Amino acid sequence: MIKRQTTINRIFKLSGIGLHSGHPVNLEFLPRREQGIVFVLNGVQIPARYDQVADTRLSTLIARDGAAVSTIEHLMAAFYYAGVTNCLVYIDGPEVPILDGSAWEFYQGMWKAGVYEFPEEQVYLKVVKPVEATHGDAWVRIKPLNTLDITMTIEFRQPVGLQRRRVSDVENAFSILNSRTFTMQEEIEAIKKMGLAKGGSLDNAVVVGEDDVLNPQGLRYRKELVNHKILDLIGDLYTSGYRILGKVEAHKTGHHLNNLLLKQLFSDPANYQIY
Repeated sequence: MIKRQTTINRIFKLSGIGLHSGHPVNLEFLPRREQGIVFVLNGVQIPARYDQVADTRLSTLIARDGAAVSTIEHLMAAFYYAGVTNCLVYIDGPEVPILDGSAWEFYQGMWKAGVYEFPEEQVYLKVVKPVEATHGDAWVRIKPLNTLDITMTIEFRQPVGLQRRRVSDVENAFSILNSRTFTMQEEIEAIKKMGLAKGGSLDNAVVVGEDDVLNPQGLRYRKELVNHKILDLIGDLYTSGYRILGKVEAHKTGHHLNNLLLKQLFSDPANYQIY
């Protein structure tokens, strides 16, 4: 387990295209002494924090002083898995690149850069009272536990159907990192009419057709789709600014409910302890 605050050991860069904008974007990662992950766009610093989230339609978007960065969830999950608590991310566009649709390439960049440890602690947030967020038949809840344990259920039309996975050792569940974002084939046209998914392709997303996935190489894992929903949840939870300890159960959750759960959690200091 991570014991103290950390940052990357050296500067590194990544480039790609935005899933929704279709535009090329460059990232530069710099070590940071102060606690937290902060994006820098056009000179504006935007903390990657739940209370800076301004939109949750199809991705998590943070905004501050007229600047906004979307689709941060996969990168935030990579920071979680790499054990990085403090970092500056300079970005020259409004959306984090999608890369291969998972968090793996982000994590690889951090792993190669290495991690530097500070003496300061206050890395963990331990849930001490149950909290939940619901919307219709979708919900996500968290209750006290001394580790992060996630159970996720998703439900889509066939051939996906109902999928469930429990991950009791989240910090070492690296199959989550490598699981790609996905969509139903019939939803693509509606998403594009919204002006989104301009950069989407079979190279960076799993597309579920009528009978099977359309990607020539198929799925990376039998439960890749539910894995990816866990990845999104981990990335969203890391906008708490801490490594959360608690038992999470989620059913058909998304970015909106994930963010609402954090708002509920932080609404009462009696809900948690930080150490």
